[in-house]
Amino acid sequence: MSDRQQAEMLLGNIPEQNLHIIIALMRELTDYDDYTEYALDEADYLAEHTTDRLTHNEVFTDIRRALDV
Repeated sequence: MSDRQQAEMLLGNIPEQNLHIIIALMRELTDYDDYTEYALDEADYLAEHTTDRLTHNEVFTDIRRALDV
């Protein structure tokens, strides 16, 4: 079964009044994917155009601090 057929089957089982929730969630995921792609493109650009480099620990320390983990 193709991905499209699986999606159609799943959507066919969802009550019509709930489809707006599914559509909203899909839009949010698309926005997140767009943001992720943008962030990766920015990282690639900076890696190509600067000599600044961070160690693994420097990167993840900043991320952990931002997430308060």
